[in-house]
Amino acid sequence: MTHSFKKLMRVSAIVPVLAITAPAFAADPWQVKPDDSDIEFSGTQLGADFDGEFEKFTAEISFSPDDLAGSKVSVLIDIASANTENADRDSQIVSPDWFDAAQWPTAKFETKSITETAPGQYEAVADLTIRDVTKEVILPFTVEIEGNEAEAEGTLRIKRTDFGVGQGQWSDTSQVGDDVTIHIDIDATRS
Repeated sequence: MTHSFKKLMRVSAIVPVLAITAPAFAADPWQVKPDDSDIEFSGTQLGADFDGEFEKFTAEISFSPDDLAGSKVSVLIDIASANTENADRDSQIVSPDWFDAAQWPTAKFETKSITETAPGQYEAVADLTIRDVTKEVILPFTVEIEGNEAEAEGTLRIKRTDFGVGQGQWSDTSQVGDDVTIHIDIDATRS
C-alpha cells in the first residue's frame, strides 16, 4: 500500500513537465527531454519513508521569463505508470481505494498564472485534478535557461485525502501519511 501511494505521488510530480508543445501560447514553446526529466513523489507508510515516480505523462509547456502572462503549462499523467519499485504497492496505487486508474486513468496539472518571486525563481498557481477532484495548488520552481536549453526544478506538497486518494480504511492517515511531496526536475529544449 505504501509503495503504491509513493508511486502515485511520483506521478503527480511528473505531470507538470514531460512533453512540451504549445504553439497556441504566446511564450516560447519547449520540448521536454524525457530521458533527462523526472517527476518523483514521496510519502510515509507505517512511519517509513517511500519514493516513487510516474513514468508516463504528456505536457504542453510554453514559458518565457519575459512573457509570464503568456506562459502556460498543462500536463496529463498516466496513473497506471506509477512505479515505486514494489509490485504490491504499485498494484494498490491504481486500485479503487487509491487512484482508481480504471475510472480516472489520468491526473491533470494546469497552470492558471505564473509569477516571478526572485531572479530565476517562480510560483505557478495551478489546478491539480486527481480522481476527478480539482484543487488549486502553488508550485514554487526555479528555471535556468542557457540558449535553447532549460532546466526547471520545483517541489509541491499536497495532502492525499484532499483528492480522495485513500478510500475506506485508507482514509485513516495513521498507516499511510496524508502528506505527499512531489518533486520535478525537468530538462527541455526550445522548440
